[in-house]
This record gives sequence, C-alpha cells and structure tokens, in this order.
Amino acid sequence: MNRKGQFAAVLLLALAPVLAAPNSTPPDTDSGEKPAPRLLNPGNVLERLLRMTPEQRERMIERLPPARQAIVRQRLQQFLQRFDSLPKAEQERRLRLGDIFASLPPERQNLVRRQIRAFNQLPDDRRRLVGAAFQRLRRLTEEERQAVLDSPAFRRRYSPAEQQIIADLSENLPPPSAPPQHP
Repeated sequence: MNRKGQFAAVLLLALAPVLAAPNSTPPDTDSGEKPAPRLLNPGNVLERLLRMTPEQRERMIERLPPARQAIVRQRLQQFLQRFDSLPKAEQERRLRLGDIFASLPPERQNLVRRQIRAFNQLPDDRRRLVGAAFQRLRRLTEEERQAVLDSPAFRRRYSPAEQQIIADLSENLPPPSAPPQHP
C-alpha cells in the first residue's frame, strides 16, 4: 500500500465510528473518571471509503444529514491536526497499523471487526482490563501468548467471551513494529 493509501486507512479508521453509528451517544462521564478507550472498528464504511478519491469521499459526506456532515468534517479536521502534530515515528506507527489490518485475509478482518464490536460493548471497567491484556499479549511471541492464554490465572480473571476477544485480537493485531503475521 502506498503512503497515500496508508494515510487514507488511518484517517478513515478515525472516521469510521461517526459514519457507521448515527445514533451514538457520548459515554457517561459523571463519575469524573475518563472512560476506558474504545477500539475503532474498521467496518464496511471504511472499505468503501478506502477505495474513494477525496472528491468521492466529499460527495459521500454530502449525502449524510447536515448534522452528521458537520460532525464528520469536524472530526476529519481534528484528526488531520492531531496526525500532523505527531512525531514522524508515531505517524509511521499508525500507518503500519493500517497496513497490518489491510494485510489480513477478509475472514480475519471480519473476525477482528466482530471482536472490536464485542470489546466496545464491554462495561468500562472490563474494557480497561481486557484492553490492557490485549496490549500486553500482542507483544508476545505465539508460544508466550498461548502460555498466558492457557494459564489458570488468566482463565480466572477473564470470562470466556473476554478470553476470546483477547486471544483473537492479540493474534491478529500484532504491535505495529512487528511485521504482518498473515500473508
């Protein structure tokens, strides 16, 4: 994937939740604690947008209801500002993340999408724990990861559904510094 394609993948990953979730509401922050991070779901909207030119994307945005257009344009502007302000190394890391997902076969991409949706539906406290486990495990070798997944401590700490989320995501989304695992 060329640099323009990589950038488009990262950009559209940022916009996918806005385009795909018309009735989303902001998380409850009455507790004063910052909500647990969510994973972006590179869904069908992303795939369509990746194949579009900037002009085609603009025409697609124009078909959205006016309020949604404003949100998409605002998030696009915010994303570009944040991305441009990142150090080059971080920009490259994020571009590699887009490459990792794009390198997965379609059935694995679908699995990742399903598990991201399941992850994002977890309660805030569980999302924090599962997210931390995913980040730790994705940096391990396959043998090390399997040993952790099979350990009694891991099985006690996470429900079967959470175990599957962690296993599937850590296997299919290695850290961006690692080469893609699936040809």
